[in-house]
Amino acid sequence: MTGYQYGAPAQRNDPQYVAFLEQRIAALEARLPNTRVVATSFFARAFAIWGHYFVAQLVIGLVIGVITMIFSLIFAGSLAAIFSSMAQNVQY
Repeated sequence: MTGYQYGAPAQRNDPQYVAFLEQRIAALEARLPNTRVVATSFFARAFAIWGHYFVAQLVIGLVIGVITMIFSLIFAGSLAAIFSSMAQNVQY
């Protein structure tokens, strides 16, 4: 069987049905969040997405930076302890 198995939907030009659909569209648009991500302007959407991306990268960078700093402090402390013990064992 080839093609679309269901027939084309009947055209509903009934004014009552069109008014019902317009009310549904208005209700759905009212439920949209009030944010620039769904703005009609391309540049407003672009900068809103860029702002979200920037904040996400900032948070991720801070977390990774803190973890890296902790590991580097542990590594530096262990190196300092090794060199300290080596310096105590050296005889002049």
